[in-house]
Amino acid sequence: MKLLISAGEASGDQRAAEVLSALKRNSSDNVEAFGLGGIRLAAEGMKLTHNLSSYAVMGFGEILRSLGRFLRLEKDLKDLCAGERPDCILLVDFPGFNMRLGRWAKKEGIPVVHYVAPQMWAWGRWRVRKLKKSTDILLTLFSFEEHFFNERGVRTVFTGHPLIKQIPLQTNNGKALGLLPGSREQEVEKLLPAMLQAFTLLRKMGLVDKALLAVSDHLDKSVYMEAENTEGVILLEGTGQVLSRSRAALVCSGTATLETALYGVPFVVCYKTSSITYALARFLVKGVKNIGLANIIAEDDVAPELIQNNVTPANMVKYTESLFSSSRAWEKAVQRLSKVRSSLGNGDPAENAAREIIAFMERIDES
Repeated sequence: MKLLISAGEASGDQRAAEVLSALKRNSSDNVEAFGLGGIRLAAEGMKLTHNLSSYAVMGFGEILRSLGRFLRLEKDLKDLCAGERPDCILLVDFPGFNMRLGRWAKKEGIPVVHYVAPQMWAWGRWRVRKLKKSTDILLTLFSFEEHFFNERGVRTVFTGHPLIKQIPLQTNNGKALGLLPGSREQEVEKLLPAMLQAFTLLRKMGLVDKALLAVSDHLDKSVYMEAENTEGVILLEGTGQVLSRSRAALVCSGTATLETALYGVPFVVCYKTSSITYALARFLVKGVKNIGLANIIAEDDVAPELIQNNVTPANMVKYTESLFSSSRAWEKAVQRLSKVRSSLGNGDPAENAAREIIAFMERIDES
């Protein structure tokens, strides 16, 4: 099976690598992969024709400024498809770009699988018809998405969320404050300074001695310079090392909130972006009241949210202070997090996704 993969963000690189590994285990044919990805796909043997580090941007304004690079990338991948004629294209997340590529591929007669559904249930529901034109089968991480997209004519299968397998149920006995400012440079620049100041305040109050900062291997170390110069802060690679040793955490919105909830660590959701991006998001987002993915999936306020101008050290301290000073407050917060785990499915999601892709390709061969 010759497979072109397009994964333009760090999280997509991880998800795609898991599925590629599962495909190699389950396919009776040799699996050859190439395209857009990062270090995890490369580690699984994919030939990186384009590295995602050049294309991971955040927000509407940032995307507009990078439009030229994305247009060149789109042309490059189309030329690659035309030359290599892959048996299938696997589009992982990165919807704004991947939907355009998928729509072109379908017109060229190349089968398209989209893994990780665009959050059209939150905003842009009118775009579902465009998604229908850009994919043959959609594999989703959340169960409610299967009904949402199937009801609107997109062939969809719920395969479960990978974090369920990666993070088993556990009791957390950590004592530190976890800091998860994100994997994009813009996120880190906007969130980390306030997080560090909040930690310094909590430390002065005598509530916590150490802060553990999750650093991304996709980013230059210079973005963490302030943290390196802050007393009591320890830099660690990956969220797991941080969360397994934390009593509470300050977390960027997105998948990191799911990880934190599954580790049983009470947390505060932090979201801050450019003014134009936030204004557009407020205009476009409909149908959901929360911004933190854990709160959305659990359909409950399992963690407080700080957004834009409310992302301040004082507010961070306000919501984390009791988690360090009161066992009762901490236990109640942990109990609320159990709703997240029950919403993410069972089994091995990557294996499920791989089997769906293989079955999909077999149906094409038989037709």
